[in-house]
Amino acid sequence: MGNLIDKLKKEKPAFLVEFNEFVQKIKLENNDELVNLHSTISSLREQLENQQFLKNKEIQDAILQTADEIKQLQLTITEQRNQLDKLKFEKKEAIQREIQASSDEINQLKKSCTALRDELENLKFDKQESVQKAILESSQEIKELKLSITDLRNELESLKFEKKEAVQNAVLNSNNEIKQLKSSSQKLREEIEKIIQNYENKLKKD
Repeated sequence: MGNLIDKLKKEKPAFLVEFNEFVQKIKLENNDELVNLHSTISSLREQLENQQFLKNKEIQDAILQTADEIKQLQLTITEQRNQLDKLKFEKKEAIQREIQASSDEINQLKKSCTALRDELENLKFDKQESVQKAILESSQEIKELKLSITDLRNELESLKFEKKEAVQNAVLNSNNEIKQLKSSSQKLREEIEKIIQNYENKLKKD
C-alpha cells in the first residue's frame, strides 16, 4: 500500500496535492479533537474539585454535628451522675436517720428495763410479806413484761435486718444504675464510631 502511494505521488502531481490536503485536514481535525479533550479534562477536573470541596464541607459539618451531640451526651451523663449521687446521698441520709431513730428507741427500752429492774430491787427492801405479795401480784406482770421485751427484741432484730437489706438494695440499685449508664455511654460511643466509619467508607468509595 505504501509503495502504491509513493508511486502515485511521483507519477500524478494532482494526487500529491490532494493527498497533502487530506493529510492537513486530518491533522486539523485531530487538533480540534485534542483541544476539545483538553477542555473536557479541565471541566471534569474543576467539577471533581468542586465535588471534593462539597464532600469535605459535608464531612466537616457532620464532624461538628457529631461533636455537638457528644457534648450534649456528656452533659446529660454528667447531669444524670449528679442526680444519682444526690439520690445516693439522700438514701444514705435516710438510712442513717432510721438507724439513729432505732438507736434512740433501743436506748429508751434499755432505760425502761433499767427502771423496772430498779423498781424490783427497791421492792426487795420492803417488808417480806409485802414483797412476797407484791411478787405474787406482779409475777404475771413481770412475765408479760419479759414477753414484751422479747417481742421488742425480736422486732428490733427484724428491723435491723430490714434496714441492712434496705442498705444492700440501695447499693445494688445504685450499681445497676451505674452499669446502665456505662452501657448507654458505650452504645452511644459505638453509634458515633459507626457514623464516622460510614463517612470514611463513603469517602473511600468516592
